[in-house]
Amino acid sequence: MDQLSDRAQQAMAAKDWPAAAQALEKLAQFAPRVAEVQANLGLAYYSLNRITKAAAAFERALKLDPRMEQARLLLGLCEAEMGHSEEALKVLEPAFGHPPDDELGRLIGFDLERAYTDQRRNDKALSIAEEMVKRYPNDPEVLFHVSKLLADRSYQLMSRLLRLAPDSVWAHYAFAEVHVSQQKYDLAIAEYRKVLEINPHLPGIHFQIGRCFLAQSKEPASLGAALREFLQELETAPRNAEAEYEIAEIDRERSEFATALEHFERAVQFQTGFADTEIGLGRTLSSLGRQREAITHFEDAAKADLQNPVPHYLLAAAYRAPGDSPGQQREMALFQKLRSAAHAPAQGHASPSRLTEQTLGAEGP
Repeated sequence: MDQLSDRAQQAMAAKDWPAAAQALEKLAQFAPRVAEVQANLGLAYYSLNRITKAAAAFERALKLDPRMEQARLLLGLCEAEMGHSEEALKVLEPAFGHPPDDELGRLIGFDLERAYTDQRRNDKALSIAEEMVKRYPNDPEVLFHVSKLLADRSYQLMSRLLRLAPDSVWAHYAFAEVHVSQQKYDLAIAEYRKVLEINPHLPGIHFQIGRCFLAQSKEPASLGAALREFLQELETAPRNAEAEYEIAEIDRERSEFATALEHFERAVQFQTGFADTEIGLGRTLSSLGRQREAITHFEDAAKADLQNPVPHYLLAAAYRAPGDSPGQQREMALFQKLRSAAHAPAQGHASPSRLTEQTLGAEGP
């Protein structure tokens, strides 16, 4: 028994679960009424994904010693994975608030989502998913499970929408969003036009059409079409900061700085704390020779988006003109640090960004 116990402990420490299970099975034959042996055997089975056997071992351990809280918790995980959601929730719901450690906390969260989903309690499952992202924001497995849960929920709701109101404003709006995500902008524009046929005054639709034109091309014809849509959006929603921003950016690219300034200023007024608007406004002021004011807006952009390298490069360039060498060096160092820390762009198709992003372009190093 001592030899088997030593062998089991060594295998568990090395996470050699097949060897641990083999030693613990033999040990359980010699000591069938030792709770710790049954609990360890359950852990070995659980780690080997032999869930039914693991549950039976944890139940035996708890009969021998009802005070084994970890065995009770692991039994709750097994119940969830066997589809026994009612039994699982009794254990996992209270445990999720105060898990014994991070690793068990992850497992509890995953199986709690599973149990709620099995019971079709989607709001509860989504609540757990949101909490999991807060606790483990950089965990790939957490992000995968949460995104899958959200995608499944989105599909269910969309299917219901199309079944109940297939020719409604919202169905056409949904079809348009799908086309945008697939970069089929002509089809998206056609669906947005159908939305306007049904409800000509729905806010945001002309803006979306304008974004589609910009995503298609930066040729003068596309820019002109986009500009007309953004101007129409302002007739429907006069305080639409995003439409003001896009108009301003088109004017800035055309070197029409006076009108760009008016639209950028309105965009900042309608929506504070938006880094790209502050950058665009700063660039416009710089082009008009108002460098001191431009610096203020570049600084505001850096505060609004701490991970954005663009305002730091523009600040470095702005400080160079008056000969502020320490300021230029500081901002260039921040720019290089943030740029090197930025992730590589994802491969494959992706939806266009919500707004035209401020990049370095020809100004960059």
